[in-house]
Amino acid sequence: MSSYAKVATKILKYSNDCYENDLEPNIESLNANRLGISDRQYYQTLKMLTDDGYIKGIEFLDVIPPEMSQINHPRSWYITSDGIQYLEENSLIRKAYNTLKEAKDWLPLDEALVMGAFCIQ
Repeated sequence: MSSYAKVATKILKYSNDCYENDLEPNIESLNANRLGISDRQYYQTLKMLTDDGYIKGIEFLDVIPPEMSQINHPRSWYITSDGIQYLEENSLIRKAYNTLKEAKDWLPLDEALVMGAFCIQ
């Protein structure tokens, strides 16, 4: 199972790419199998992204049992400005982390000090 952050970032990145290139999202490119996750995790991730306001246009049909729940076709889904901001902030944090990780490899710094840079005190 993949982490929420990884799956959410992939979905948002795809949605943003469609937005920037004026393309319609395609179910063949954006589905659980393509993302390497279960249908349940896919559904829950889309639900969280919608609840958090990062994606709009998704319609959920919740039924019992949950495995039978449905969502509408992605052609009506779109990333919001909050979703774009999430991607940008995630990218900056990842770049900072990678830079610190690289610096740790060539500087004689204490690992706790380098990794502590990301902790709020």
